[in-house]
Amino acid sequence: MKKLAFFALSVFLILSFVSCGSKKADEDVEKPTPPAVEEAIEQVAEQTETIEQAVSTAGNELALAGMDSARQSAIDSGADEYYMFDDLEDRYQEIKEKADNGEDVTQDCAELAKVYKALEAYAKADALKEKIDDHEIPSVVQGAYDQGCDDFDKFDELAEEEGSSADDLLATATSAYTNFKTVFAALSKELAKDARDDALAAKKDADSVKAGVSQKREYNQGVELFKKGDSSYSMMGFESAYDYYDQAYEIFNTLYEDISEKRAAALAAIEAAKKSVEESAAVAEEADLEAPLTGDVDGIEDEDAVLLDEDDYADPEDAEVYLDEDISISFGGDAK
Repeated sequence: MKKLAFFALSVFLILSFVSCGSKKADEDVEKPTPPAVEEAIEQVAEQTETIEQAVSTAGNELALAGMDSARQSAIDSGADEYYMFDDLEDRYQEIKEKADNGEDVTQDCAELAKVYKALEAYAKADALKEKIDDHEIPSVVQGAYDQGCDDFDKFDELAEEEGSSADDLLATATSAYTNFKTVFAALSKELAKDARDDALAAKKDADSVKAGVSQKREYNQGVELFKKGDSSYSMMGFESAYDYYDQAYEIFNTLYEDISEKRAAALAAIEAAKKSVEESAAVAEEADLEAPLTGDVDGIEDEDAVLLDEDDYADPEDAEVYLDEDISISFGGDAK
């Protein structure tokens, strides 16, 4: 019995030693090292920078496109005739250069686009004021006219001041344009009638140089615009009628000036040719006296020889389009 107990105690002690040794071995096993935190952060930073650059490039492209569109609209309105436009060109080029260097120009583009829009509104307001100032202002819109003039003065002051905000410039120019447009609407019937008279006079000038023959396509385009103006006017669409008449005037007037200039150049060439012929005739006469030709000479036709077929031109008057001198409003009213 004692031997059995001793044997059991011995086995227990051996197992205890083995167990302790195994635990120690487990503690000595090297654990896998996770990636360095700094390296992971760097990778994320690089990915973020790449994304930001892509977003910045896309944002720049959209911003530049918006700025270019606003600039072109300003040019189309005639704003490039103002000194302020030239000043903006320096800023425009600076922004372009910054974008080429990879800098974020979205805010710069947005600000300059507003200034271009402000200058566009100013140019449109100025054009309306020129048309309005030739007429007596109705009392009902006198206040709008006065406010428009005040807005003009304020805009000029802002344009001269350093650091004027684009928002202030845009708000002031828009106010001026809105006020003058209100006045223009009240005068639109009278203005449209005057524009019609101008277009009709320009057409008569164009007819005097046979524009319907030499430049038929442009001439007919002017006629169609004039007819559209009459259609709008007769339906009391005076503002659109004004625009049509104004476009027709530009076409007829351009035709008259262009053809007149070419005709003057042609007449000058004819006069020079006549002078040359006269001088040649004098030389020939002198030569004929000294050594007259006798008999037929090759290359010289008889006096009564027909060299060209007889011309058969259509009557230029047939190319002219008749337009009514007067206009009336449908459903009652007159053209006054």
